[in-house]
Amino acid sequence: MLRTLVLESGERLPMLIRRADGLPLYEPNLYALTVLRARNRASATLEQALRAVMVLHQTLDSLGIDLQERLSKGRVLELGEVDAILKAARLELGELHESADEHQAPIRPKRPKVASLEAVRMRAGPSRLKEVQSGTTAIRLHYITLYVEWSVQRQLFKLSPSDPMFAPLKGVGDLIVNALRERAPRLAGRNSVDLPEGLSAEVVQRLLEVSDVAAVDNPWLSPHVKARNSLIVSWFLKTGLRRGELANVRVSDIDFQRHEVLIARRADDRSDPRRRQPLVKTNARLIPLSTMLANQTHDYVTGPRRSIKEARRHSYLFVAEGTGAPLSLAAINLVFNDLRQCGDIPETVRPHAMRHTWNDSFSAMADEQGWSDEAEKQMRTRAMGWSDNSKMAAAYTRRHTRIKGRKVILELQEKLEHPHDREKKTP
Repeated sequence: MLRTLVLESGERLPMLIRRADGLPLYEPNLYALTVLRARNRASATLEQALRAVMVLHQTLDSLGIDLQERLSKGRVLELGEVDAILKAARLELGELHESADEHQAPIRPKRPKVASLEAVRMRAGPSRLKEVQSGTTAIRLHYITLYVEWSVQRQLFKLSPSDPMFAPLKGVGDLIVNALRERAPRLAGRNSVDLPEGLSAEVVQRLLEVSDVAAVDNPWLSPHVKARNSLIVSWFLKTGLRRGELANVRVSDIDFQRHEVLIARRADDRSDPRRRQPLVKTNARLIPLSTMLANQTHDYVTGPRRSIKEARRHSYLFVAEGTGAPLSLAAINLVFNDLRQCGDIPETVRPHAMRHTWNDSFSAMADEQGWSDEAEKQMRTRAMGWSDNSKMAAAYTRRHTRIKGRKVILELQEKLEHPHDREKKTP
């Protein structure tokens, strides 16, 4: 299972732990410490890499393969086993008999009792298997490939170049690493049909309606949860913050007189009790708040939030019902999961879609006010916390660009129509 240790310095250190006896898994954690952590990678990167390695070992266990034993005999993997790893990398962790909680996923028990992936497939049927997005599969295979490559190199370092096993192991190792790389999904920009976009105006309107505290079809019961989740939706739509940035906001970061909030970077914060600490990935910055949003936030702080006694022990803005603990990233995901159960709320309504939606609204306003491309770029970059040379704007304006492009194409087609064709369309 994947566990995160909080060191005395405040650093979060993810580790793979064997569920059977609670002991750390040696090779995966050695890789994370000596390769990833030594390169000063963020704890989220270590967690992502170890989760991929967890999928690898889960698959190898189901096939009865001990990778280290294989390497000691000069062997790595067979191509059929590589394909099995690819199939596993496409599946949600739940399909691999993992716990729904991402930090409680079993990995390499002392005596493997996991059914083969093929048996799972036959039992569940193809239609019931849930797969992750191709981007997630690509990331998993990236780290799996790096881990296998590191494992082969580690075994080679134990051998002399003159050892009869050295050259064959190196050759087959290169072959398997290349096979893994070749099977990873290609995420080049030629296919942009299914890339994430912002929400339509109709979906946004419905989202605001159903999350309103007075809505009849509001999915929550507790007055605190209703007020908190309505505010969360408003913050996402009106500020364009990332999920980690929102969870990182403290009441003390908000200036209610100036109507602005500080988005601060607090990596490895010892005072944050969450093991999976929400992080600000972009630059620190001040974001203005509308009078309505500032007042709504103030009402939540002085009302529903204050009613939870345990919430007074810290200053994080959004708190959990009952415990008063700072709201976790997983809990924010659950807010949107509840909203998607309302029938007419589409599956695309997720925290990060709100950031895309804010950027679409920003683009529309730039068009209305006639901003130059350079002015729009500078203001968007500052608002999002990107560096001056960032190219992220294109990723967050796909829907707006697509709609503008569609309009131009239709206008061009009409302009190029033959007069006789235009007469046919006239009633």
